[in-house]
Amino acid sequence: MDNQNQSPSQPASSAPGGQTPAGPTPPAPTPVSAAPQPVPAPAAPPPAQTGQAAPPPQPPAESDDDSNTGSALGGIASGFSTVLGAIFSWIIFPIAVVLILHNFVFQAYHVLGTSMQPTLQNADYLIVSKVGYTQALLERDLLHKNDPYLPARGEIIVFHYPKDPTKIFVKRVIGLPGDHIIIKNGTVTVINKQHPNGYNPDTGFEPAGTQTLIDTDEIVQPDNLFVMGDNRTPGGSFDSREWGELPSSYIIGNAVLRLLPLDQVRIL
Repeated sequence: MDNQNQSPSQPASSAPGGQTPAGPTPPAPTPVSAAPQPVPAPAAPPPAQTGQAAPPPQPPAESDDDSNTGSALGGIASGFSTVLGAIFSWIIFPIAVVLILHNFVFQAYHVLGTSMQPTLQNADYLIVSKVGYTQALLERDLLHKNDPYLPARGEIIVFHYPKDPTKIFVKRVIGLPGDHIIIKNGTVTVINKQHPNGYNPDTGFEPAGTQTLIDTDEIVQPDNLFVMGDNRTPGGSFDSREWGELPSSYIIGNAVLRLLPLDQVRIL
């Protein structure tokens, strides 16, 4: 007999008639399911005790958008600073240095005319020092001194012509305040405390036998100078002999160097 597909059966009883004795049917087992376990609630933070400060609220985290915006702004600011630094280093600072040097230290001038021959020639290029003028200016403003800027006797100076300040002259200092200047018989004589008998200042820079015309006899007033060109030929120089003394306030500075022409460069 083929035993396949047979299901298990209860063992047969010996009851007559082949009937299976009736009996109580065991109850079907009740399915039991596991009850869900309650999830414990998070423990509440302990209440702050008296006298304790609650922790400060944390700032919100920066979003990616804010971070990108900040980086972009930082890059722009950095580039802007770099450009400003380059402009200051290569343009503003050099211009400021040039202006300071030009107005308070040195300035260049071309000689126009022949009034300073033979010392200077037409078109010579001079470097003029303004240090003395700047020093007097600082002493006046910072130390409240009223001492004027007075170059030394014999120095070649550049100044504004007193009767027309738009014109600039170059001459030599002959007389200082208090000097008695006498020009007579073609000779210049200076009388002062150091030389009560008088002396001729031209011997230091004029060729021997130079004749100075236009007789003069005057005492140089305070804060003034008596100036003349080195060219003493008739009509050679238009100077204090004709238009008077030079007030110190018109002085620009003293010439210190002849720069051009190159074959005649020398300290003055």
